[in-house]
Amino acid sequence: MIKLNARQQNILLRLRQREDVQIDAMSEHFQVTTQTIRRDVNQLCKAGYARRIHGGVGLPVQLSNSSYQYRSDIQFDAKDKIAQKVANSIPDGSTIIMGIGTTVTRIAYYLKTKHRVITNNLQVVRILEMNPDIEVYIAGGLFRSQQQDVVGNNVTEFFNNFEADIGILGCAGITNSHCAMEHETAEAEISKCIVNNSRQTWLVADATKWAISASVKVAALSQFDQIYSNYTNLPSELPLISVK
Repeated sequence: MIKLNARQQNILLRLRQREDVQIDAMSEHFQVTTQTIRRDVNQLCKAGYARRIHGGVGLPVQLSNSSYQYRSDIQFDAKDKIAQKVANSIPDGSTIIMGIGTTVTRIAYYLKTKHRVITNNLQVVRILEMNPDIEVYIAGGLFRSQQQDVVGNNVTEFFNNFEADIGILGCAGITNSHCAMEHETAEAEISKCIVNNSRQTWLVADATKWAISASVKVAALSQFDQIYSNYTNLPSELPLISVK
């Protein structure tokens, strides 16, 4: 895995939004030479994150639906810092519902004290399986390999059996009107279920979420007790925990 610089991460973000982008357009957008963009693109192609097309660059076929590994690598450093901050804020012995998403997954790496975790996120389960101090409950349902999660009515019914101290969830995007969004109804329903079955709900969202359009509402940002992000341009009344 190559370490992506900030411009390369933004190139991948633009590809995710538009599927293909012209070299000249990116050169103008980032205010660098076309040679610089070509070097970035060549590295992304060599690593398998992109493919060259006539005059530009696009997503490889296997990444066109935004695979789990691709999403994990976008804003990796920011997600990792957010994850550490969240994990360090969880009181020992908490019951936690952990939703889907790559930032939520990173939190699992930093859970060191005794907790009970309820989740439909298979990567969270794999990370925690060797931790004897954490009790893990996993929902059953439809397995999605690219997202590494389980969805469906069985998941919401399962979550309804619990009342968690903290519900932690990510989102696909955030609107200008400050609403957390998902791409699919099944994902949004599960996130809403986490909100309804948690005494506190924490949202984790790196700055790129404000540049992504999604169509299914989850909740207004004002409904969350804490919002962990490296994005700072939010109204002061929102409960932002700034992560730098």
